[in-house]
Amino acid sequence: MAALLYKSQSGARGGGMSRAYLSYSVGLFCWVLGESTWTLYSILLHVEAPFPSLADLFWLVGYAPLLLALLWQAWPFRGAFNPRKQILLSLGMCAMGAVILSQTVPFILQQNESLLATIVGVAYPILDTLLLSIAIPVFILFRWGTYWRPMLFVLVGIMLQLIGDLLFAQSALSGSYYPGSPADLIFDFSYLMLALGFYKGLNTNLE
Repeated sequence: MAALLYKSQSGARGGGMSRAYLSYSVGLFCWVLGESTWTLYSILLHVEAPFPSLADLFWLVGYAPLLLALLWQAWPFRGAFNPRKQILLSLGMCAMGAVILSQTVPFILQQNESLLATIVGVAYPILDTLLLSIAIPVFILFRWGTYWRPMLFVLVGIMLQLIGDLLFAQSALSGSYYPGSPADLIFDFSYLMLALGFYKGLNTNLE
């Protein structure tokens, strides 16, 4: 759906947003590769995926284009960020980031994993926090208009993905993760929201 939306809005037809749609497509494609690699280990090979693995590389690389996509989408509407809203949102995002990192990073550092595993493990909550700190303000401020209505589903999908990622990390590190856990359900709903958002965006543009 993201690739179809980019195709329909590539070049001048996208009104300056085609690069954001392209970034969404690239980021989600990386996450698809990550999910597929994880599935290869657990479903086809019937082994526990090593950590870190090639799946982690795909997932971590996917954060960069998704982050760029959000920034490119929000930048033309930056006038909505008046000084008061900037201060309140900045304080709120700092508080959220402090809570997330304080609850995840120390626990990861206590696992006595290899240096590479520790770096990858710490990278996830940091990148999740960074992406959430952009997705949440955009969701709060840009809720009106024909353009942003479909994108709200995309933003919800991204936020669910990051929440699921944090829950998965916590449960995996504590040994309580199992296939079909609440974290997996959150991932499923996330992908449905993402697909719905891009589908609605595609329909809106076709109309």
